[in-house]
Amino acid sequence: MTISTLRAGVLISTVSTLVACATIVSGTSQTVTFYSSPEGATVLVGGKILGKTPLSMNLKKESGQSLVFEKEGYKPFSARLETSTNSWFWGNIVIGGFFGSSTDAISGAIYEYSPQQYMVTLEQARVGPLDGQATKPAAQKAKEFIVIGYNNILSDISAGEGPYLESLMSLLSVPEDQHSSAQEKIRALSEVYTEIPEFADRVVGLYLKEDN
Repeated sequence: MTISTLRAGVLISTVSTLVACATIVSGTSQTVTFYSSPEGATVLVGGKILGKTPLSMNLKKESGQSLVFEKEGYKPFSARLETSTNSWFWGNIVIGGFFGSSTDAISGAIYEYSPQQYMVTLEQARVGPLDGQATKPAAQKAKEFIVIGYNNILSDISAGEGPYLESLMSLLSVPEDQHSSAQEKIRALSEVYTEIPEFADRVVGLYLKEDN
């Protein structure tokens, strides 16, 4: 065997090992959590029933899937299960070339679900002239924001600033001169209440009434 042949063999072996980085590193499935107010709503993804809220499911990564929340006595909520391109996919193109990126596309690892938590407030079904779009209470808006942006909010709190933290202060109607103390209170709550919905309830309860 010549040296050039040996080098070629080593290169092929190395590339073969590194292709499909996203598939190997992040996998072809991802856990997504669904919450609703009120609880007990049926969650459907791609037309398939997953269960009732609150619910965490390990879903195969696919783009363009429909998301539906249904509960008797309430209007169904429909949306698209949002995905973004997995950052490992770009590294895979550099390392593995076309073969690696194609493998990830086939496996579904090119995608990642973002956000990973969904919080939906269902609107009661009404019949008659009073039926219409109700204004969502400020407390519920804040709770939904906390659930969906949970990781980003905690990241901003650790950094001492950030857009998610500022948006939360605004939703909670916290005066600017109280932002620092509010930040410390929210940080303390995050250490005690690790369940996201309960954490959201505790934070909202500090500054807003449920009927606001």
